[in-house]
Amino acid sequence: MFPIWIIAKREFTENIFSLRLFIGLIVCLALFVASTYVLIEDYEKRLSTHNAAEIKHRNALEEVKVYSDLRLDIAKPPEPLSVICLGMERQLGSTVKVSYEDVPTEAKILGGGNPLLNIFSAVDAVLMVQIAFSLFVISIAYDVICGERERGTLALVASNPVSKYHILIGKYLGGMASLLMPLAIGWIAAALLINVHPMIEFHTAEWSRFAGLFAALALYHSVFFLLSMLVSAITQRSARALVWLLFFWLVIVFITPNSAVYIAKQVRPIPSKSVVNMESAAIETAFKEKIRDYGRRHRSSSYLTSERSVISGHYPFAFHVLTGSREAMLWYLDGAQFYIPHRIEYAEQIGNLHRGYYRSLKRQTALAENLSRLSPAWVYYNISAGLSGTDLRRHERFIQQAQDYREGLMAYMQEQGAFSSISWFTSANLNDMPSQAGLTESDEGTFFENVTPKSWDDVERLDLSGMPVFSSEPVWGNVALSGVLPDLVYLMILNILLFLITGAMFLKSEVR
Repeated sequence: MFPIWIIAKREFTENIFSLRLFIGLIVCLALFVASTYVLIEDYEKRLSTHNAAEIKHRNALEEVKVYSDLRLDIAKPPEPLSVICLGMERQLGSTVKVSYEDVPTEAKILGGGNPLLNIFSAVDAVLMVQIAFSLFVISIAYDVICGERERGTLALVASNPVSKYHILIGKYLGGMASLLMPLAIGWIAAALLINVHPMIEFHTAEWSRFAGLFAALALYHSVFFLLSMLVSAITQRSARALVWLLFFWLVIVFITPNSAVYIAKQVRPIPSKSVVNMESAAIETAFKEKIRDYGRRHRSSSYLTSERSVISGHYPFAFHVLTGSREAMLWYLDGAQFYIPHRIEYAEQIGNLHRGYYRSLKRQTALAENLSRLSPAWVYYNISAGLSGTDLRRHERFIQQAQDYREGLMAYMQEQGAFSSISWFTSANLNDMPSQAGLTESDEGTFFENVTPKSWDDVERLDLSGMPVFSSEPVWGNVALSGVLPDLVYLMILNILLFLITGAMFLKSEVR
């Protein structure tokens, strides 16, 4: 083992004092700090917007006076680790509407955010590592073997009692140590910037995933270092090795992922979203026609109205009724008992339509993901997004949590009699309402003068203390790790295969 450490130390020392690594250190530090700072500012705005939306939502619940008004906007808080890997955090949205007539299937983007990021897409530390620093690894390692062969130093090293495998292992250890040093410094600088910011709270789970991100970074760069060693071992000239490596870099980082998306679109085409929207509109039109038909068959103009009442006296559908006769209330209740189950039924049809469309999107995406696994660059970014909680799986969990919450909310409303009593549209007590037969136009005003509350503003809010509360489950370390474990294993196996192939080719190659 002693010769390995000598070679590793020599390789490390040569790289450390090289101009290329010094430039890499400066660039790495500057880019990590700059991107982290920009994303921290963006996270702060998104968190402030989320908190403001939560307050607005709680205030809106304070104003709910009848069950027909019970609609909730629930939002997923921004992930703290999005300051390192933004992933799909901003693209997939973070807020959904939940009610008896809204089935959550897709999220909308909450307002706010850094306007700079609308120009410079998702420029995060992981993306820079994926693209820029993989190129930096090639610039350092492309001549690690063929360069020494050209200079004659490889033959000099091989003349000592040391095997080629010792040379290979020593060069790998020394080269990787020198490359990871500037990245580690940049990573630590980003960690310090995160740690001193008052709006970001990293706990043990976040710091462990932060360390996991660096481990994934090391595995990813190891792939490019070993690829550089392999090409350097089988080529005779450094310039040729550099050209080949730049070609492989383009294929790995850009061509393969984009080709995978193109192939997936051709193999598994999906209908346009406009088709789904048209089908949704057709379902909505059919629902409205059914409601209008019922209204026409049950319309009435025999009930008294008041300026303090929203009773229309024509169609038996209402969402807010301050007061009225007992017959009017029962008339509206009949309308509600027809309207509500049909509204829920058609909402489910629209929800199933969108869920089906999403499943087709998911099948196309799954094919693109599997094809993209030919690219270590895509695998690395997928691992990083998974560990950060900013990937597609986290978004899917949020949508599923919202759908489960809607079922709980519907069960709660059913238990409270929201769908089967006049509490759907009024806070009045049916037993306190006078009969229509005993109410004449002359004493209508007297009746309404004695009604309390006098206006809708005076109506007491609903007691929603027993209503289930939505909670977006955070991303725990074991959940994040289980989601990215196959890709981590893939990167490890790829490293082992590249090392074995490089060793086999190096053993066959001439040292001079």
